[in-house]
Amino acid sequence: MATASIPQTQHDPGRLRVDLVDPTADPRWAAFVATHPDGLAFHHPAWIATLADTFGYPPAHLACEDDQGRLHGVLPLVYRRGIIRGRQLWSLPCTAVAGPLTTSAAATNALIQTAIKLAQEPPAHQLVLHSMVPDIDPGGTVLTRVEGSPTYVIDLPERTEPLRFGPSAKHGVIKRGVKKAREYGLRLREAERFDDLTAWYRLYVATMREKESPPLPFRLFDAAWHHLRPAGLLQLLVVERRTGEATELIGGEILLLNSQTVLGEYIARSPIAGQLHCQDLIQWHIVHSAWEAGYRRVDLGDAHPESGLARYKRKWGGQPRPMYRYRESHPAEPQNIPSTRSRASTLRRLAKPAWRHLPLPLVARAGALVYRYA
Repeated sequence: MATASIPQTQHDPGRLRVDLVDPTADPRWAAFVATHPDGLAFHHPAWIATLADTFGYPPAHLACEDDQGRLHGVLPLVYRRGIIRGRQLWSLPCTAVAGPLTTSAAATNALIQTAIKLAQEPPAHQLVLHSMVPDIDPGGTVLTRVEGSPTYVIDLPERTEPLRFGPSAKHGVIKRGVKKAREYGLRLREAERFDDLTAWYRLYVATMREKESPPLPFRLFDAAWHHLRPAGLLQLLVVERRTGEATELIGGEILLLNSQTVLGEYIARSPIAGQLHCQDLIQWHIVHSAWEAGYRRVDLGDAHPESGLARYKRKWGGQPRPMYRYRESHPAEPQNIPSTRSRASTLRRLAKPAWRHLPLPLVARAGALVYRYA
């Protein structure tokens, strides 16, 4: 494991150094993320605290600073050990993208070189980074880059300009979908009560069961609700339909916000949500409210480029932006051990026939075990 005495990397000009820090106790970290154009809620101390409360992984968060104590980059990292993945030094688990956030190539190099050294300390860990930066390996030989499914981003105009998004041929389709959702009696609101979160989570688990994917544990969303929401970094949107005296939850989505980016994640939807145009109502609200609040972009999340989901995101004006996974394998790792991806794929294939028939409490429990121990 890392200690406070880590190898320091010097770079001229500027004499940059890298140190282990506690982002939740160092106010420079939050300020740096808030002012960086590529900073995300996933880089923020509140998200780091959320993961710490949920999983308790040992931290190794790195900050790159100059001789005056000014930050030039940050890299959130945690140690974890899984049954399938083995030992990893990861930025970050249960996180779409994090990786180094810097102001220069020199700061990126300093952070990556230090992370590689930390990963190689006994017992060795595999360094894993999720990033949207196409080349973060300082030497070009240590990290292996794999390009995953792109994320789809809507760039928003200035408030002084008209709001236009998506291909013009799709504008009528979008407006008709939103109109139909309202005609069906759907109403969208921002959740204010913790009970809304628990109701949304039950629907989220059912959605993930239908998608044959393990749901994230409720404990993570509980921690996010208490760490990110008070800081204005989290919103839960819920869509309901009133039938008689009853109110039915049709869908919902969690938004993670930073100074310039609104990131849509963790969608829950009932089986009838599609025919009621629930997601159209949610997406219309997200884009318009983000623009009115002065955000510069809306990240719709990742999707396979040839999927129907990707077509839906492009309809709203989402443009694909690559996301990368960087891995550094320990030199002593046996070459005949199946890759993490192949082992995980095998387990998913074996579990698939029974997954959709599991009761929802068991699905939630299984998801928690997968994310904690896999």
